[in-house]
Amino acid sequence: MKKLAVLYLFISIATPLFAQNKDAQAKAKEEILAAETAFCSMAKEKGVEAAFLAFAADDAVISRTTKIYKGKDGIKKYYDRQDKNDQLTWKPTFVSVAESADMGYTYGEYDFSGVRVGSTLTDHGIFHTVWKKQKDSSWKFVFD
Repeated sequence: MKKLAVLYLFISIATPLFAQNKDAQAKAKEEILAAETAFCSMAKEKGVEAAFLAFAADDAVISRTTKIYKGKDGIKKYYDRQDKNDQLTWKPTFVSVAESADMGYTYGEYDFSGVRVGSTLTDHGIFHTVWKKQKDSSWKFVFD
Protein backbone atom coordinates (compact mmCIF):
# COMPACT_ATOMS: atom_id res chain seq x y z
CA MET A 1 0.00 0.00 0.00
CA LYS A 2 2.90 2.34 0.79
CA LYS A 3 4.33 1.77 -2.70
CA LEU A 4 1.02 2.75 -4.28
CA ALA A 5 0.84 5.88 -2.16
CA VAL A 6 4.37 6.88 -3.17
CA LEU A 7 3.58 6.21 -6.83
CA TYR A 8 0.38 8.26 -6.60
CA LEU A 9 2.29 11.10 -4.92
CA PHE A 10 4.95 11.02 -7.66
CA ILE A 11 2.35 11.06 -10.44
CA SER A 12 0.37 13.85 -8.81
CA ILE A 13 3.51 16.01 -8.56
CA ALA A 14 5.05 15.09 -11.92
CA THR A 15 1.95 15.53 -14.06
CA PRO A 16 1.49 19.29 -13.43
CA LEU A 17 5.24 19.83 -13.79
CA PHE A 18 5.23 18.04 -17.14
CA ALA A 19 2.29 20.19 -18.30
CA GLN A 20 4.05 23.37 -17.15
CA ASN A 21 7.19 22.31 -19.02
CA LYS A 22 5.20 21.71 -22.23
CA ASP A 23 3.55 25.14 -21.80
CA ALA A 24 6.98 26.76 -21.37
CA GLN A 25 8.26 24.98 -24.48
CA ALA A 26 5.25 26.09 -26.52
CA LYS A 27 5.71 29.68 -25.34
CA ALA A 28 9.43 29.56 -26.16
CA LYS A 29 8.65 28.20 -29.62
CA GLU A 30 6.31 31.15 -30.29
CA GLU A 31 8.92 33.61 -28.97
CA ILE A 32 11.67 32.14 -31.16
CA LEU A 33 9.45 32.31 -34.23
CA ALA A 34 8.63 35.94 -33.39
CA ALA A 35 12.34 36.73 -32.94
CA GLU A 36 13.18 35.04 -36.26
CA THR A 37 10.45 37.04 -38.02
CA ALA A 38 11.59 40.32 -36.46
CA PHE A 39 15.20 39.46 -37.39
CA CYS A 40 14.27 38.98 -41.07
CA SER A 41 12.11 42.13 -41.09
CA MET A 42 14.99 44.18 -39.71
CA ALA A 43 17.32 42.78 -42.39
CA LYS A 44 14.88 44.04 -45.05
CA GLU A 45 14.32 47.44 -43.41
CA LYS A 46 17.71 48.35 -41.92
CA GLY A 47 20.13 46.06 -43.69
CA VAL A 48 21.64 42.66 -43.11
CA GLU A 49 24.52 43.87 -40.93
CA ALA A 50 22.27 45.87 -38.59
CA ALA A 51 19.95 42.90 -38.15
CA PHE A 52 22.74 40.42 -37.46
CA LEU A 53 24.31 42.71 -34.89
CA ALA A 54 20.96 43.43 -33.20
CA PHE A 55 19.92 39.78 -32.89
CA ALA A 56 23.32 38.29 -32.04
CA ALA A 57 24.16 37.34 -28.48
CA ASP A 58 27.42 38.87 -27.29
CA ASP A 59 29.17 35.51 -27.74
CA ALA A 60 27.41 34.58 -31.00
CA VAL A 61 29.22 32.81 -33.81
CA ILE A 62 28.48 32.89 -37.53
CA SER A 63 29.86 30.36 -39.97
CA ARG A 64 30.50 31.65 -43.48
CA THR A 65 32.04 29.48 -46.18
CA THR A 66 35.20 28.16 -44.48
CA LYS A 67 35.52 30.59 -41.58
CA ILE A 68 33.99 31.19 -38.16
CA TYR A 69 33.41 34.77 -36.95
CA LYS A 70 33.16 35.02 -33.18
CA GLY A 71 31.34 37.61 -31.11
CA LYS A 72 29.76 40.83 -32.25
CA ASP A 73 33.16 42.26 -33.20
CA GLY A 74 33.83 39.32 -35.50
CA ILE A 75 30.35 39.52 -36.99
CA LYS A 76 30.79 43.24 -37.58
CA LYS A 77 34.16 42.66 -39.29
CA TYR A 78 32.53 40.12 -41.61
CA TYR A 79 29.62 42.39 -42.54
CA ASP A 80 31.83 45.47 -42.89
CA ARG A 81 33.35 43.71 -45.93
CA GLN A 82 29.96 42.96 -47.49
CA ASP A 83 27.96 45.23 -49.79
CA LYS A 84 25.48 47.29 -47.78
CA ASN A 85 22.85 46.76 -50.51
CA ASP A 86 22.79 42.98 -50.15
CA GLN A 87 19.30 41.58 -49.74
CA LEU A 88 18.63 38.56 -47.54
CA THR A 89 15.27 37.06 -46.68
CA TRP A 90 14.41 33.82 -44.94
CA LYS A 91 11.57 31.95 -43.36
CA PRO A 92 11.80 29.24 -40.75
CA THR A 93 10.01 26.01 -41.59
CA PHE A 94 10.95 24.21 -38.37
CA VAL A 95 11.60 25.17 -34.77
CA SER A 96 12.53 22.96 -31.85
CA VAL A 97 12.93 23.96 -28.23
CA ALA A 98 14.92 22.28 -25.47
CA GLU A 99 12.99 20.80 -22.56
CA SER A 100 14.48 23.57 -20.42
CA ALA A 101 12.78 26.10 -22.76
CA ASP A 102 15.90 28.30 -22.77
CA MET A 103 17.43 27.18 -26.08
CA GLY A 104 16.09 26.25 -29.46
CA TYR A 105 16.91 26.08 -33.10
CA THR A 106 15.30 26.90 -36.40
CA TYR A 107 15.89 26.02 -40.00
CA GLY A 108 14.28 26.94 -43.26
CA GLU A 109 14.98 28.49 -46.64
CA TYR A 110 16.74 31.74 -47.48
CA ASP A 111 17.15 33.89 -50.57
CA PHE A 112 20.13 36.19 -51.10
CA SER A 113 20.89 38.73 -53.78
CA GLY A 114 23.77 41.17 -54.12
CA VAL A 115 26.14 42.70 -56.60
CA ARG A 116 29.72 41.42 -56.87
CA VAL A 117 32.19 42.78 -59.41
CA GLY A 118 29.38 44.29 -61.48
CA SER A 119 27.32 41.09 -61.66
CA THR A 120 24.21 40.20 -59.73
CA LEU A 121 24.74 37.25 -57.44
CA THR A 122 21.78 35.24 -56.20
CA ASP A 123 21.67 32.29 -53.87
CA HIS A 124 18.91 30.13 -52.46
CA GLY A 125 19.55 27.64 -49.70
CA ILE A 126 18.89 26.31 -46.25
CA PHE A 127 19.72 28.20 -43.06
CA HIS A 128 19.96 26.98 -39.49
CA THR A 129 20.09 29.15 -36.40
CA VAL A 130 20.56 28.30 -32.72
CA TRP A 131 18.73 30.60 -30.29
CA LYS A 132 19.33 31.17 -26.58
CA LYS A 133 17.10 32.94 -24.11
CA GLN A 134 18.94 35.87 -22.55
CA LYS A 135 18.82 37.10 -18.94
CA ASP A 136 16.39 39.85 -19.99
CA SER A 137 14.10 37.13 -21.47
CA SER A 138 14.83 38.17 -25.07
CA TRP A 139 15.99 35.61 -27.62
CA LYS A 140 19.33 36.08 -29.38
CA PHE A 141 21.07 33.79 -31.80
CA VAL A 142 24.28 32.11 -30.65
CA PHE A 143 25.07 30.29 -33.91
CA ASP A 144 24.14 31.02 -37.49
